Amino acid sequence: MHESILKERHLSTYTSSITLQDIRTLKELYQLKAETRELREPIVKNIIKQRVVGQTCVESLKNALYSLETIYIDDDTGHRLLRLDGMKQIEVDLTYEIRELQKDIYYLEYGEDKFIDYLAKFMPEFRSYVNNGVRTLRGKQFNAFITDRDGTTNNYCGRYRSSVQPIYNSVFLTRFAKNCCRYPIIITSAPLKDFGILNVSINPSNTFVYAGSKGREFIDLNEEFNSFPIDEQKQKLIRLLNDRMLVLLQDPNFEKFNFIGSALQIKFGQTTIARQDISRSIKDDESAAFLERVKGVVREIDPSGRNFRIEDTGLDIEIILTIDGSSAEAPIKDFDKGDGLAFICSKLDMVTTKGPHLVCGDTPSDIPMLKKAMEMFDDVWAVFVTRDEKLRQTVADICPNSFTVPYPDILLTILGLLSL
Repeated sequence: MHESILKERHLSTYTSSITLQDIRTLKELYQLKAETRELREPIVKNIIKQRVVGQTCVESLKNALYSLETIYIDDDTGHRLLRLDGMKQIEVDLTYEIRELQKDIYYLEYGEDKFIDYLAKFMPEFRSYVNNGVRTLRGKQFNAFITDRDGTTNNYCGRYRSSVQPIYNSVFLTRFAKNCCRYPIIITSAPLKDFGILNVSINPSNTFVYAGSKGREFIDLNEEFNSFPIDEQKQKLIRLLNDRMLVLLQDPNFEKFNFIGSALQIKFGQTTIARQDISRSIKDDESAAFLERVKGVVREIDPSGRNFRIEDTGLDIEIILTIDGSSAEAPIKDFDKGDGLAFICSKLDMVTTKGPHLVCGDTPSDIPMLKKAMEMFDDVWAVFVTRDEKLRQTVADICPNSFTVPYPDILLTILGLLSL
């Protein structure tokens, strides 16, 4: 017992520090990002336990930041370049990676109050949005907090593999999950693991239900895995699809799509291939041609169109296995986040009549999740991160108890302040 108490009080932060690195390849970039994840995760645990974080940790983050800031910039284009292999290079936008490290360093060096002041400098009407959000949701103890990740509670990144969760982000979300809700659930379109949300998250264990592939697969608070059933024939079809996509992306004309945005993500019952990224590093005609090539492969595998649905977000091509529909007019449908939410709630035996419930998203793909929540739950509130007036009106029409904010960090600050 005495030894366990001493171990609990011991400040455990990281196994090794991050040194200055000369990053020249995409592989080296991803390795550095993995090192920042290994460093950030125990720092969050220490902050949540109100332990002091040592200066050595901050210095490691500064080394990581400097290593990113000194990546080679092409004089002609002004873009940073990294090698894919001995010959090929790719332009990389490291805005997310650099900015989130800067925020984490500021957060650790100056504390939460000054950090919030720091955020306010970069976002118009920051305090107005935050004050309104806190005032609207203050005093509510939520039965469920159901949220998307990228673009909602996490800023967008040019490459999913680089989108390691920042320290400040995890502290705010973890505190809200522990203090303000019973069922904290993250539902994302990304895979669960290898490479998915579990690989980029740093929240302490047993804090969130993580649901990948729009909720087809999830890990509960006891870290038990659950998956939506898929019949054997459809499993064969999606395995064939994934094999064809892997071959396609080895074609020199298309291999660049391996290295942008979501890249190729083989999910549970769904496959996602990036055709563009937030920096628009692919020419429009090349992106459109790749979309048509992928559609052609899907038609070859599923000529009847009964087994797959294709959703084009403009950035990603999402190929989704269909499920049985609810009416004769629509006997089949694609699996959406609403279906995922219903599956998760049934598996968790969640009491849906005990509210309030909070739903957060940022794109039309999160609308089915909100609609399903309105069907299933009593007393639903919604916050969407968007500057799209059409989406804002859609959310308001579905959920009267809703409001929007323009940036993920505003939503995070609201949640962080509510949990104090």
